[in-house]
Amino acid sequence: MDFTLTQKQACQFYVLWQGLSGPYRWHTQADILMLIDQLGCLQFDPIDICGRNADLVLQARVRGYRKRQLETLLYKDCQLIDALDKNMAIYPQRDYPKFARTRRRAMEYHRVTEQIETAIQAIKTFMQTHPILCSQDVNWNENLVWVWGRTASLAAVALEMMLYRGEVVIHHRQGTIRYYQLTEKRFPGLDPLSDPFPDETEYYAWRIERRIRALGLCWNRPSDAWLGIEKMKSTERQKAFELLLRQERIFPVNVEGWDQTLYAVRETRPFLENARGETPYRRRMEFLGPLDNALWDRRLIEQLFGFQYKWEIYTPKAQRKYDSYVLPVLWGDRFVGRIALESKPAEKKLIVKQFWREPRIRDSQALRTALDRTLDRFMRFHECEIIERNE
Repeated sequence: MDFTLTQKQACQFYVLWQGLSGPYRWHTQADILMLIDQLGCLQFDPIDICGRNADLVLQARVRGYRKRQLETLLYKDCQLIDALDKNMAIYPQRDYPKFARTRRRAMEYHRVTEQIETAIQAIKTFMQTHPILCSQDVNWNENLVWVWGRTASLAAVALEMMLYRGEVVIHHRQGTIRYYQLTEKRFPGLDPLSDPFPDETEYYAWRIERRIRALGLCWNRPSDAWLGIEKMKSTERQKAFELLLRQERIFPVNVEGWDQTLYAVRETRPFLENARGETPYRRRMEFLGPLDNALWDRRLIEQLFGFQYKWEIYTPKAQRKYDSYVLPVLWGDRFVGRIALESKPAEKKLIVKQFWREPRIRDSQALRTALDRTLDRFMRFHECEIIERNE
């Protein structure tokens, strides 16, 4: 069964499926696991100006979310794992075996010299007596030029390569420092390079279905939504879409006036029906992280919502239009602006550097009230007590 929506209905469906409008659907630790199941993964980024990306994704969807909740699920309960998916990401631990092809292909991307291989073998031996370690625990003074031209210690390079190959997993982090554990200790009996998929099409279908579920709507075309699905070209993508449609794991969604067909997963049908109906829903205002799942396909967001967003952290200062770390502001089914914030935990202070209202959005008391309430929630998420406005 195909669905046809107006563009406004498509926007309403998108934010409802994402859990960014209407009543909060997720509250507890168990709910967070269900949410990450739907989102597939949370992109990990260590930058913490007003919250790390993974925490920002959750605070926009989980009522009363606090940062320690994710840390507990990751490193204490071990129900989530910190590994490669859409770049470095956080996803359910049970999915780890399914990424064997990712690990095998990562081995092809990096040239492992005899020096690195020797270091890897030495670290494996060292970890028999030091089961949890970081690169600083391995007292070597050798440095190498590694990926993207960065200089790193030999120990850091060897451990990173072991992570890509599946020989170690991240046990926990302290700030930006990774602590590693042998994979055989976390997953006894698992061969991290043993592929559970019968062929490439099945593998790509699983990856694509996961990404469509994460967004809610996605098209069969080149997209940033496919980032990290290694070696998938248009031919492989097309075969995977055909398999998903044949097995009725996804179905077409048409938007009135669009030439391009979108696709959704089966679980979204009640939300699509809701968007097509006359049932009103309560709109919320939320601040989204720069790598939020809802923003994975920037071209889709621009066409659907009329909102252009670029994360300018890597843009030279003179060329920035806004600021280095700006969060999109979603209110109901509209992006109403963007905001630059900075948290100062030691001072218990949240700083509002600037709010940019979108040109088509008029100023109003309702907008200001919603913004104040969202800032108050965001302040509590950071466990701050003061909001300082530098606008």
